[in-house]
Amino acid sequence: MAAIGFLSLPAELIYHILFLLAPRDLCRCVTACKTLRNAAQNSIHIQYKLELYAQGFTETGSLNSISVDRKMSSLKRSVALWRSVFYASTVFEDAVFPISNYSPGIQYMKCGIWWMCDNDNLFIRDYNTDVKHSHSFPRLGHEQSSPRPVRSTVLDPIQDLVVVVPFPAICIVAGAEQNRHIFSVEFRLASSLVPHPDSVDAFLKCRHSFEKSGLYYVNLMQEPVICGDRIVVLYYTSDAVGSSLFMQVISWKKGQAQSYPFREDITGFHLVDEQKFVVIDTQGVITLYTLQEHGSPQRRAMYRLQECVRAPFYQFHATPSFHGATTCPDLESGYLPSLESQIIVLETLTNAWPVILVIDMVIFSGKALHSETPTEIPWSEWGPQYTCCFRHNSSCQISVFGSKIAYALPRYAIPRALPLDLALEGLCTDTCFYVHILDFNQRVIARAENIYDPDTPTRFIRKPSDHYHGPIISNRPYIATVCRTQFSPYCFARLFLEHDRLTLTWLRDNAVHIQVVSPVQMDVNSDLVH
Repeated sequence: MAAIGFLSLPAELIYHILFLLAPRDLCRCVTACKTLRNAAQNSIHIQYKLELYAQGFTETGSLNSISVDRKMSSLKRSVALWRSVFYASTVFEDAVFPISNYSPGIQYMKCGIWWMCDNDNLFIRDYNTDVKHSHSFPRLGHEQSSPRPVRSTVLDPIQDLVVVVPFPAICIVAGAEQNRHIFSVEFRLASSLVPHPDSVDAFLKCRHSFEKSGLYYVNLMQEPVICGDRIVVLYYTSDAVGSSLFMQVISWKKGQAQSYPFREDITGFHLVDEQKFVVIDTQGVITLYTLQEHGSPQRRAMYRLQECVRAPFYQFHATPSFHGATTCPDLESGYLPSLESQIIVLETLTNAWPVILVIDMVIFSGKALHSETPTEIPWSEWGPQYTCCFRHNSSCQISVFGSKIAYALPRYAIPRALPLDLALEGLCTDTCFYVHILDFNQRVIARAENIYDPDTPTRFIRKPSDHYHGPIISNRPYIATVCRTQFSPYCFARLFLEHDRLTLTWLRDNAVHIQVVSPVQMDVNSDLVH
């Protein structure tokens, strides 16, 4: 019996086989020959799968009941939002008060939900179309369950979860003590602040083992990080001799927590997903760890920074986590950025030569995770290929979502030091500023380069060398987009980028003033109405 070649199969069967391929393999396969290319072009399901991959998205369960034609139309509308030049239309305006003008709390945004804890008052505001998740909870840390003032409050709207950490108490240790209670972590419903029913222990005591006697102070390094069923809390223990850094890895549904020490003197931390996290130390080394089911975190790879971008302190900016069971399906977006398309931004906190380093998160997957022994990777083997470096002004606001950065210019920034299109006049003045969107999705950039028309450009493709005359340590291209709507710099506080909107906040008159805007396509010469 003669063998039947793959290309001799019925067209319907070829469609089915192609559709089963992973997106990366599918992209390679359809370029192999004309027959496979035609097969892909004649299947709306394959075209939709390829478009999702090209745009760096994954589809959520909220689109299960929608036809693939409607999905494709929705995806293309979403992609078309961030054109080269656009104006913004106001979707919501709000004011939250009373707020302390002198020591305001930290603001957050996720899934259209804004929240802030100020003087133990928790404010949650829903800026979605069907507004029903807005709440205000006064005196959060003065209930019987939490008699101490609140140190940190973080929220995951998707899981209807609020994590509350009261201030840790001073520990007086007499001799070596095992499993000493150092602070508590509470898990509550964001909708009511009652104990979360999905947690076995909604008022979990985190414990620490001390090796010697003494008076110890316990302080949190940063806000707790939620990623699905996992929560990570970084904390210091300090005595008269010095301080040491540890992490509590918490399974909040199981009511379990375990403490682990850090070897490095770290200055930045980011939880990639439930199995991975990265840290950066004072020597300018980014280390990738994996979290084991049992046992301490395992070091996998070390990425050394270029000497010229090293600094005493760093801050990571990244996309919020969307892991975990969906308790509030009405908050779930149809599309989420896939991990391999995301970027993470490393901001150097120094007055000498401040920069932002945009890192492709694809380096934190694949071969590095399967290495049994830690691998040190020099800058020359990862930096030029997977990063983009810009001069920076520390007063600028940065927000990251997927492969995009929203970058807000302050009043007194020097334009030549910023990673923006300098042909645009009036980047910022004493009376207004603009928001720039930079997209580092390399698949989108490759597509735009292939169809670029200098007479009618729809994408502004740039490289750091286009506008910066110092040493170029990496030169990956990116797409520059500008919102030509003017925003007031007076008391400007925070900027948040999400899939289809920007949220800006101002702190004045004992209130947080919030403006949510969405892109609107307009003639560049149109008068500004705002």
